[in-house]
Amino acid sequence: MLIVEDLPEKAEEISLEIIANFPNIKIIRKTSYHSAIEEIFKNHKEYFLILLDITMSTFDVNVEENGGVPETLAGKRILEGMYLRDIQTKVKVVTMFESFDGKSIKALDQELREDNPDSYDGFIFFSFKKSDWKKQLIEYIKTLL
Repeated sequence: MLIVEDLPEKAEEISLEIIANFPNIKIIRKTSYHSAIEEIFKNHKEYFLILLDITMSTFDVNVEENGGVPETLAGKRILEGMYLRDIQTKVKVVTMFESFDGKSIKALDQELREDNPDSYDGFIFFSFKKSDWKKQLIEYIKTLL
């Protein structure tokens, strides 16, 4: 499973929940648009699911790189790249936001479903304060195994 998330605390919460319920699932994490695209294009056949954030940095943050400009719809661009290369790995968006660049999550959800019918499989609202996302995620993963 691939988790594409630039917020370390969120990625860790998601990873811990998956490991607690599915200890045999191998998790790879990527933190930026470019590292995610590179990983997906090279290794997509190794993943049964990609958990994708919509907004993320352009590049990985490190000592020499500040991550570049945050891209509001980077996740959408990743899905577009997957579609163009006929990569049909299932993608579930995991987000904390209700709108992106002036577009509601429901409108974006509909657009992503129409543009990526073979891979995009909806979204889950993530929250550090609420735990309902955990059950949704675990139940969804069970349907894929």
